[in-house]
Amino acid sequence: MGPSHIAILSRALESCRTFLFNRGYTVQMLLDFQEVEPLLESCQKEVTPFFKTCFFDFNAHNGFCHAAYQDGRPVSFYCSQLFDTGGLSYLEYHRRQLERIYGPDCPIDRSWACPPMEQIVGPVIYSGDALNVPGSRSLKESMLRLRALAKMNLYASLLSWPGAQASVGLARASHVSKGLGNAYGAFHTYPYATRWIKPPSDRLQDDVFLFSWQADILYQAQIDALDLEQEASGQPKAMSERIELAGYNDTSAPQLLNGSRVN
Repeated sequence: MGPSHIAILSRALESCRTFLFNRGYTVQMLLDFQEVEPLLESCQKEVTPFFKTCFFDFNAHNGFCHAAYQDGRPVSFYCSQLFDTGGLSYLEYHRRQLERIYGPDCPIDRSWACPPMEQIVGPVIYSGDALNVPGSRSLKESMLRLRALAKMNLYASLLSWPGAQASVGLARASHVSKGLGNAYGAFHTYPYATRWIKPPSDRLQDDVFLFSWQADILYQAQIDALDLEQEASGQPKAMSERIELAGYNDTSAPQLLNGSRVN
């Protein structure tokens, strides 16, 4: 990445922050995961293993969590950390993580391979523990807020770790089918990320692999940067605020948003 990419990412980050500010939200970047865990849990979110300090050593340089606040109360979260697979594919790296976290009692089927996970090698942004806090505004508003926060995370991650090849994450198939992959900012989705021989109690057999290449993130950043420029000049905005909500309705909001997560 060069200076022009840094400039675009910076403008896109500011565009998302302005979008949230204009809707009554402030955003904080949280670096201490010893504090992030209990904060998420106080908002009825069970923290996934990938953002637990008992499994990963966070040092204020390799991970952060964005939190949106309204009237001093947290209403949305989105977290990211940096993995470096070295010479391993992300598939093999992720397999070893699962085996370390869950142990021999919950084996995975190593004969199963999700193709894009084999193609990603080297520094990787892992995003997860997305949450819209229960009861925090309407469904559409909550989705718009989470999407803006997720994009802020992507831009801040790539600014922090410019060598990252891709951003990756996992989500339940039921959430992705309702459009949450889009809210999480993923350009690509691939079903059946992992095949478990014996799934652990906190995971299902239907995890979907969500990912965006670095070029995808930069492309989305161009759109958000353009929005900022057009707003400043009084022109109509681009399409970054127009989120596809097909399949949603207000009555389904508690089931879809309360505790919705990326692993």
